[in-house]
Amino acid sequence: MALYVGTSGWAYREWKPGFYPAGVPHRRLLEHYSSQLTACEINATFYRVQLDSTLLKWSAATPEGFRFAVKAHRGLTHARGGLVTGNDKRSLHQRFVKSVSLLGKRLGVVLWQFPPHKQRDDGGLETLLDTLPTNYRHALEFRHPSWDAEAVSQRIAAAGATVVVSEIEGDVRSSLPPGPLAYVRLRGNHYSEQARTQWLKLLQHEAMERDVYAFTKHEGLPTGDPYGGVGLAQWLVQRV
Repeated sequence: MALYVGTSGWAYREWKPGFYPAGVPHRRLLEHYSSQLTACEINATFYRVQLDSTLLKWSAATPEGFRFAVKAHRGLTHARGGLVTGNDKRSLHQRFVKSVSLLGKRLGVVLWQFPPHKQRDDGGLETLLDTLPTNYRHALEFRHPSWDAEAVSQRIAAAGATVVVSEIEGDVRSSLPPGPLAYVRLRGNHYSEQARTQWLKLLQHEAMERDVYAFTKHEGLPTGDPYGGVGLAQWLVQRV
């Protein structure tokens, strides 16, 4: 079991020279990033199916123990109707899955992030769970409060996935949703000394039983702040 920590994306020029040395060229940003952190949540896959060459390049630029969390294509999560529409999205689903498979062992988890207006739909959830490739791990993020129910978390865990914890206030959870993995998005701007220490303890405790993915906020924060953003991610990795 392991704890994987990173941010959402890596190609941020404003991270120079605080996180990236001034002389590192853009093409080598991921190489440096993966020498400092152990995971990255990819947003680019949400907007378009990536070129095979791009995914192979990402995999080759990172060490063996590094993991990517790839965000599912918006055509699969933000379409009208249910969680995932029927046959009209099957081709996109197949192309997306085939594409991200090129990451090989670097592919840690697929993030299914649904928009705030999508309310709880148990039938749609069953359809989605039936379509998830069983050879990959999955995390589902619901942003409408109607999904916040133990029955939902338990059903998703039974299907081999987990519900995402997205924390924006700098608070600490006492536990994480069930499942064969855990997925946490620490989106707060600032975590107190006590809060970040408690998060570290919780993440380490959970990682004793299952793989845990934790991603801090990536934009709008100084790189050298160990209480938020990429600085917090570095702090967590150093203590793990």
